[in-house]
Amino acid sequence: MIRRLFPEDSNQFNFLKSIFKSFDKEFIDRLELFFPMWCMFAFQHYLVKSFDIIIFKRMAIDLNTNYIFSLIKEDWIGIVNIIFHTILFLWLMRKYDTFGPFRTVKSDFQTNFLLFLAIYALIDIFIFGKMMLGYFLMSTVLYLIYRSDSYISLALSLLLTIITMLLSISFNEPILATGSAIYLPFLVFSLIFKSKNLIVYAQKYLPLIIFIFIATKELWFGFIGFSYFLFFNMFYYFSLKRKYDFLRLDQA
Repeated sequence: MIRRLFPEDSNQFNFLKSIFKSFDKEFIDRLELFFPMWCMFAFQHYLVKSFDIIIFKRMAIDLNTNYIFSLIKEDWIGIVNIIFHTILFLWLMRKYDTFGPFRTVKSDFQTNFLLFLAIYALIDIFIFGKMMLGYFLMSTVLYLIYRSDSYISLALSLLLTIITMLLSISFNEPILATGSAIYLPFLVFSLIFKSKNLIVYAQKYLPLIIFIFIATKELWFGFIGFSYFLFFNMFYYFSLKRKYDFLRLDQA
């Protein structure tokens, strides 16, 4: 669609090309890497609105596990939280670029930041309680399938995904219960056929599936995700003249 609206020989294409070319590639790589982190913060926002979490009891929140497509004034808290952490981590990555977790994945083909996010989710269990356990497990799965495509990594990822599904069902938590169930076939087929393409699909579709189900609860996050994909589609088209390979966090 973007190609049809802005063909390469048009003046509009050249104008937008100059804008997107002005962005620092390292900044773009880091920003692209933040999508799983944004999903985590949106998921936490959903937990606060849906479940009885001890640390938030004094806020007198009207809990509702059945809402969909939320777009209320309190959702600004989630938006501000994402913006704040994005600015904070961009600054930390720039200032402490030699610190392992803040090195850009696409620069050194390591998965340090994904491991950092998994540890972040683990720590958040002490804040959000057992409801955060499933997200920690799925964050670990994302790290494992990027870290290695070995049978051990895939088998462990499959096991953790099954545990997440069972835990989420027992907690009556629909996002990860449904998301992990839909994601299971990606891991099963990757494990059986050991196909590189299937493993790539498993890497890409895990954050996408989680995003879709969070967006059914938090409509505001759906707009953020849509803006994310639109921006990177435009960036790769105008600056690099190639199709955006969405959520390939290890590919320059």
